[in-house]
Amino acid sequence: MPDGPQGPGWREVLAIGVALVAVVFALELASAVLPPVHDAFVNFPTTIVILVAGTVGVLALATLRRPR
Repeated sequence: MPDGPQGPGWREVLAIGVALVAVVFALELASAVLPPVHDAFVNFPTTIVILVAGTVGVLALATLRRPR
């Protein structure tokens, strides 16, 4: 076992994944229930954009983070 703090582990990865999926589901549910939200995103690949943006954001944060 290495001494000292470790980098992000499975907990962090799962938490980020759950958060991104929750955002996508919430937006999809809102677009199914609220007509203005549906009209705003009817021709827009919302799920793909949120997942890609979230992934890029997480990778950018991990890259820019100072080493421990």
